[in-house]
Amino acid sequence: MTTALIYILPFLSGVLLAIGVFWIKLPFFKLAKCSVALLNTLVSDLDEDEKFTAVNAQVFKTTGTLFLVLGQSAIVICLSAAIYTGMFSLIFENALSSGVKMSVLAVGSIIPFLIPRKQTSDYSDIAQLFHHLILDNYHLGKRLLARQIKDTEVNNHYTGRFSRVLVTGLARSGTTALTKELEKRGPFASLDYSNMPFLLAPRLWAKIYNPRQVENKERAHGDGVKVGLASVEALEEYFFKVMKQDRYILDNGLEKHALSEEENALYRKYQNSISGADKVYLAKNNNAITRLPSLIKYNPDLVVFVMVRDPLQHAYSLMLQHQKFLAKQENDPFITDYMTWLGHHEFGSNQRPFLLQEEDRDLHIGDPNTIEYWLKRWVSYYTYVQQFETAHLLSFEAYAKDPVSTLSCIAQAAFIDLDVAELAVFPKKDVSLDKSDSVLESTAYKLYLKLIGQCRNVRL
Repeated sequence: MTTALIYILPFLSGVLLAIGVFWIKLPFFKLAKCSVALLNTLVSDLDEDEKFTAVNAQVFKTTGTLFLVLGQSAIVICLSAAIYTGMFSLIFENALSSGVKMSVLAVGSIIPFLIPRKQTSDYSDIAQLFHHLILDNYHLGKRLLARQIKDTEVNNHYTGRFSRVLVTGLARSGTTALTKELEKRGPFASLDYSNMPFLLAPRLWAKIYNPRQVENKERAHGDGVKVGLASVEALEEYFFKVMKQDRYILDNGLEKHALSEEENALYRKYQNSISGADKVYLAKNNNAITRLPSLIKYNPDLVVFVMVRDPLQHAYSLMLQHQKFLAKQENDPFITDYMTWLGHHEFGSNQRPFLLQEEDRDLHIGDPNTIEYWLKRWVSYYTYVQQFETAHLLSFEAYAKDPVSTLSCIAQAAFIDLDVAELAVFPKKDVSLDKSDSVLESTAYKLYLKLIGQCRNVRL
């Protein structure tokens, strides 16, 4: 028994150190966030009085967290040292050499890290912290953007060639599937998942992080669409969130807003820094509808494609995704943070409608577990879409049945060569849903038939 205790005490000292690391982890992460938030405040463009007040508040918060980390660290170190040196010397004197004691302590400190822990997120704790540090601090984001667009021209002279392509539509209308095919088959450049979390400085991040880009994992939507680090996604919305400081994201929805000429010039530089001189910038952004008039006004070299889907099928798909993401977010709260950073408010716990018309102020009211709730959003969205005569409408159903014709229509409209060889049919089947005689549903299908008649990839 005495022999066992000789080894148990330094072993317990090591175990205590490891447990202390887990105990200190959360306040240490908080300290990292506070420190970067302080830096973010220091580089902000606030006026001097506001900045002074904000810096003082952040210093107080950072200092308090630092003392908490130091205090907890001191407790862990003192307890571990007491067991390792004091108690051991009092009981066993020099029964073990320093080298043996240190080895036993090292083993004890490793054991807690080997115990399996339940993984609730696809992102490790360190990865989550890293995303918080980069994406939560908009003023630092602006500094990164300035580095990204340095020496990049606005290129505001339209020569008759489209240099920017926007794919948009209400979520679940096929925009992701279409954008993925376009990126593979044309002279396009776009943001992809490998750019996370440095969305405003992808060139800088690429010098540090250059992973093998494959698409081998089904995305969280559970719709069969494979994604990977090479997958283009609606990542550019973060640019607008930083530029507008989230002012268009209200409690009851995403408000319609305009870009100024200066903001649009920055956006063009940002696009050009990604696409270069020889590629066409490709954006998939469902939130673009909130600022589409100014995008069209200031960018004559932009061609816009809006996806349209059967309203009942579309509403059902939105409802289903909302329920799926609510369940996922309950198990992994980081998903909510992630979606919020990217401006994804289509479904889930942080879902918000587009506020495109005056009557849309109450769109957030209702039961999201009903198709009617989502059908109202469909009618609002596509009623607003009708005014954009230069935007090209595309049918989701037609794309699913004949993707070659859809891509050929896009190539013709954008004056871009696309490789449509070996283009597979999009595997999507309608769900059997009972139609009603409700005024809402009747309004939706009247509008749908009207829009379908204007779709470039539909031959009526």
